[in-house]
Amino acid sequence: MAAKKKNKDSKAWMIPEGETRDTATHHFVARKSISMIRDGKKLKMRKYHPGKREHVWFVETKMPSHSAK
Repeated sequence: MAAKKKNKDSKAWMIPEGETRDTATHHFVARKSISMIRDGKKLKMRKYHPGKREHVWFVETKMPSHSAK
């Protein structure tokens, strides 16, 4: 059996730009590479927002805690 590759990527919580984590209308989780983590770069990407029916900029925020409801 082959050894499983260690995943060095991290997850990033993405919400629409200009919204807070508590009031975000849509979110998704993206992978962040180890080089971006090492350089301290924040993710920012343009993706489709189904609520607004248009493409908007999404920015990285802190992941919610596991106990958040």
